[in-house]
Amino acid sequence: MGVKQRKGSKKTEKVEPDDNYDGDKKKGRDKKTKIDRRHGRMKKRVSTGKMLLFLTGFLTVVGGILYYFYSKYGLNILLGHGALDYKWSPYEWRRFIDDNEKTVLLIGGPHRSGTTILWEAIKAHPEVVGFGDRFETGVDYSEGVLFQEVYPRFGVGLEFKKNFGTPKRVTGEDDEKGDGMGRYALAPGVHWTKESKRDLLEDSSTLSKLLNRFGPYWDTTKAYGSDGLKRAKVWVEKSPQNGVLSSFLEGLYNMQVSEDGSVDTSAKPERIATKFLYVTRHPIANTYAVDKFVKESMGGFIDFEIMFRNYIQLHKYMKEDEAAMDSPVMWAKLEDFTADPVKVLKGIFEFLEVSTSDEVIADVLKSIGEVRPNPNGKYDAKYCSEGIKEYGDLAKKYEADFKALDLGYEMDIC
Repeated sequence: MGVKQRKGSKKTEKVEPDDNYDGDKKKGRDKKTKIDRRHGRMKKRVSTGKMLLFLTGFLTVVGGILYYFYSKYGLNILLGHGALDYKWSPYEWRRFIDDNEKTVLLIGGPHRSGTTILWEAIKAHPEVVGFGDRFETGVDYSEGVLFQEVYPRFGVGLEFKKNFGTPKRVTGEDDEKGDGMGRYALAPGVHWTKESKRDLLEDSSTLSKLLNRFGPYWDTTKAYGSDGLKRAKVWVEKSPQNGVLSSFLEGLYNMQVSEDGSVDTSAKPERIATKFLYVTRHPIANTYAVDKFVKESMGGFIDFEIMFRNYIQLHKYMKEDEAAMDSPVMWAKLEDFTADPVKVLKGIFEFLEVSTSDEVIADVLKSIGEVRPNPNGKYDAKYCSEGIKEYGDLAKKYEADFKALDLGYEMDIC
């Protein structure tokens, strides 16, 4: 039976797409483009994320390094020491020191001889001001020579491993011209005197350049408080290298400056503003202490004979300056201080003309903590048990030189 088509209706025909029709292809392309765009955005996000992650890591590392050094050396590591410099004229410094009768105590001597512990004790006196700790000064051991720009540091603190030699005696060579700890006193031109550095002492800016740098660090410290320059009777600065700079430093701190900035080198000072404290230690123990510090802290080496000769020459310079200077000079042995700190401190405070009361000395000793007795003991034992075999001949070789220094030390300690 045939199927009748309803009236008014048409038979639906299947429409085939034209061969040139690309609608579906376009839809596919659009879809692919959208996917590609999304993928591109995702890649961009991933790349941006990686970059941000890298920058975050980089800044974290840099920030960590900066914080590490800041936590050790304070703002000086970022700003530089010059940022705090005062602007006083040479004449203003001269008048301030003389009108207020200030004394500048300069401490010097061999490295590892006890200069630091005595400096810490002296600056704890209520009438004395010294630089603050490493965080306040920005340098290790708060030594003035390390952050001023008037005289050299003689390579100390700049040695590092590459600058330390290897044993030379076996080849007959010598590294005495090298500077740095344990040998700088053997370098040529290291002994600065009023005569050898007359050009600097005829220029009044030398005085203001140094004191404008040191002034802020004497003026304000955590321990002493503010206005230290005015309130303190004594300003103390400790640098072992002061042992070869004493004559020059005496001329500098006592420079006679006129209001117009001119210097009268022939004029006698109204008063001598400087005093010197030379700290020393038995040469064998001192040499072992320097050797230990150089090896453990710097990864270096210095020949024992070089250190012996450096010790001898340094003390010769100190003895020469003591005889030539007008400034009072006092000597202190580390062994005496550790054996009887009260007696030694009382002598130093008498020398400085400040209070020597029992209460003051007790407070001073309390502030520096326990003073370890017999710091040479371990080095003496090491020398007598093993070192004498290697260095005994050296001790005998230089025994007469050590004795001529008149320090009271015997080389036969075993």
